[in-house]
Amino acid sequence: MSGARGLLVLRVAAPLGAIVMFATIAWALATGAALGADGSVIAALVWGRVTFIDLALALVLGWSWIAWREASLGRALIWLVLTAVTGSGAILVYLSIAAWREQDLTSVLVGHRGPVARH
Repeated sequence: MSGARGLLVLRVAAPLGAIVMFATIAWALATGAALGADGSVIAALVWGRVTFIDLALALVLGWSWIAWREASLGRALIWLVLTAVTGSGAILVYLSIAAWREQDLTSVLVGHRGPVARH
């Protein structure tokens, strides 16, 4: 896949993913189910624990990418809070913003820490 095509895919898929994630969060909140009670039921299951660990690692990795890409510690910490509260939703919003701000796929992925020009 070319860089331009990859950028187009990110510009479409990331916002759609964010919408799906936030719609799912809103639906879950609307059911009135208590996260603590449901979470303890899920955590009692072996595959529930695997899922929680998998989610935690993915969120740490996603936020680490955001923190590495951000020039400001303050902004990185704001994204940490957003990621902790909304999970993948925040990461997908960040990816959407990056995809629409940047002009190429490399810049989306590495920000302004791109490859150093060699002389």
